[in-house]
Amino acid sequence: MKKGFTLMEMLAVILVIAVVFSFAVPVLRMVRFEMKNSQAKAATQKLAEAVRIFYVDTRGGTVSSACFTGGSAITKETDCDLNAKKAGVPRATGAVEVKQLFACGYLSYKDFARLPYNFCTEKRNPCNVACDTDTTENPQVGNVLAVSCGTANAGSKYQPNKGCIYVDARMKAQDTY
Repeated sequence: MKKGFTLMEMLAVILVIAVVFSFAVPVLRMVRFEMKNSQAKAATQKLAEAVRIFYVDTRGGTVSSACFTGGSAITKETDCDLNAKKAGVPRATGAVEVKQLFACGYLSYKDFARLPYNFCTEKRNPCNVACDTDTTENPQVGNVLAVSCGTANAGSKYQPNKGCIYVDARMKAQDTY
């Protein structure tokens, strides 16, 4: 009786492993990007909800149109300096910056950390993405509260200038691609 494996048997096993691996890598990459996309949808929806809750809490306060990239542009050192919050009777005077939504607890940093997306507030799309959120041309889109679009690391589905995720007045995250 011989013990061990022949060189041909070892090469056959390595070949089978290589074939399986070549099929698995693209699938795993696509799954990873789809996970990021679903996280971005949830984060965009949270941004829209925060804008809406801020509007209600401050009796008409607005958030200035701004974009930030997944946690990088928002600093944790920002203090909540909304006079409305400190006064006890919330009433905003003018638009506040997005970083105040983070500082005052309307948004959490962990929801936006490590997401390769640009998140924007307001109806128009300051991301410079081919995302038709104009209600005159696209009547099924209501008042858009938040928009997110992919950066270079977001995967093929949400590449810059290809598509975006938006949340309108119906508070449902939707894709355009």
